[in-house]
Amino acid sequence: MRLRVLHIILLLSIGVATQAQVGKLTEQQREEQRHFIRHDSLPVIVEALPEEVNTHFSEFCGRLLPDSTFYFTSLRANADEDIDHIFETSWYCNIYQSTLLPEGSFTPAEPLPPLINARNAFNSNFCFNEKHNLIIFSRCTRSHDGELRCTLWQSKRDGRSWQKPKKLPSTINAEGTTSLQPYLVEAENLDVLYFVSDREQGVGGLDIWYSIVKDGHYQTPVNAGSAINTEGNEVTPFYDKQKGVLYFSSDEHLGIGGYDIFYCPGSLSQWGSVSNMGVPFNSEYNDFYFTFDPVGECGHFSSNRPHDGTEESDTCCNDLFRFRWKPSTITSDTTAIHTPTIHEKIASVLPITLYFQNDQPDPRSLSDTTVTDYPTLYNQYMTYNALYVRETGRGLSDAARQAAEAEMSQFLRDSVATGYERLQRLTQYLREALTAGETVELTVSGYASPLHNSDYNLHLSSRRIFSLLNYLRQTDDSFFVPYLDGTKAGLVVHIDPQGAVNRSFQTEETRETVYGVQAAKDRKIIITGNEDIKP
Repeated sequence: MRLRVLHIILLLSIGVATQAQVGKLTEQQREEQRHFIRHDSLPVIVEALPEEVNTHFSEFCGRLLPDSTFYFTSLRANADEDIDHIFETSWYCNIYQSTLLPEGSFTPAEPLPPLINARNAFNSNFCFNEKHNLIIFSRCTRSHDGELRCTLWQSKRDGRSWQKPKKLPSTINAEGTTSLQPYLVEAENLDVLYFVSDREQGVGGLDIWYSIVKDGHYQTPVNAGSAINTEGNEVTPFYDKQKGVLYFSSDEHLGIGGYDIFYCPGSLSQWGSVSNMGVPFNSEYNDFYFTFDPVGECGHFSSNRPHDGTEESDTCCNDLFRFRWKPSTITSDTTAIHTPTIHEKIASVLPITLYFQNDQPDPRSLSDTTVTDYPTLYNQYMTYNALYVRETGRGLSDAARQAAEAEMSQFLRDSVATGYERLQRLTQYLREALTAGETVELTVSGYASPLHNSDYNLHLSSRRIFSLLNYLRQTDDSFFVPYLDGTKAGLVVHIDPQGAVNRSFQTEETRETVYGVQAAKDRKIIITGNEDIKP
């Protein structure tokens, strides 16, 4: 029988109570976006690691090194009994290592030496430097008041042996606070240590912080800011230096489970837009400790999702999972595991259709441009979604009204919200492509419903295109501005205002011309790619 241990102890997070932060979206809007995330799965294979790593206890924080050594943390009990018969002191948390064999299996896991895995302590989440001769890890012990407090330690390796660990200075391990889940990013003149803490002056419960490390000196930590941190908990940071992207988990950003995995471009306190990693990385359960392997776009994360045929309710403990992109080619000789190129990623979300309220933006204007950006228009649209649902069925019989309202609700949920979510993903892929020196060519076509005359609709469809360009100019700390202005090469955007679609309304009733589903489908822009990146 699996032990009924609280899986959240893998975070060693003190269980901070927080107030939900809805932000600009209503709960109905958030649920509509959750619906999209749940039903828009990426072409990724997720597999639980074998029993040499995963036990019926909790495993998390997996790190694969270039020499195929696999390190991870496991929370285990001294006796294989139910939690009802085990005292809290019977639990221990240690760091283990195994070796990934060529055929994909693992050698039996062995704990690191007692110098690292101190007795009477939870020796937990960890990271290495790039040479893998320095480990930074957390140790958690009970304070005098009985609370679990975590501090960060480091140890250097001399040959094959780890030296006696040293506690990081009080700038990191502030008195009366918890510091854990480190991730070290090395640069030419300085390093950056990202970590998680509940220290004062944070945004919420557990926040992600960073400290500049220069010549071995840890500077005063700085909060990563409200773009990353919320009133909830943000945990398990992993930074991809090549892509300039932070991966982390949160129980407050828009997700589908307890903790979801998110990503955000930027660094330090300067960040772009936070995006949900989507399915199958995220589930209805808790998903965290996302990492990439040293080579390719495979990696690992931890989750308490069911996967081994056990009953769904038995999800007490976390296991480690490996992810990889699905095979693209199967030959008679071998199965080629294809890592998608950035152009293939862009193609996977195209075409994207973005929808607008009637006569938006800038009603009754004859201008071809606007200063309004698409996220503003989207949020306004979703604010009025109840109005559109109600008005589309006004005056109809009960059966017809219910059908019309259901159709409009489905459109708002599955089309309007889906388009916006795809735009967030496209933005991330565009940044990755341009940062890597790739060239991307897009076409944005604008449309309007036939409610007004053709000249007006042409101006309106142009303004709708410009709302997207305004979004690109303002997002990610204006990253795209030099590409849009032509200062930097790499991004080509063709503007194609089409005006009204070629059809007419059956009636002049506002219920159809403004609030009808067909009219709503006409008010749009469509983003497509050139032949290089079309699916």
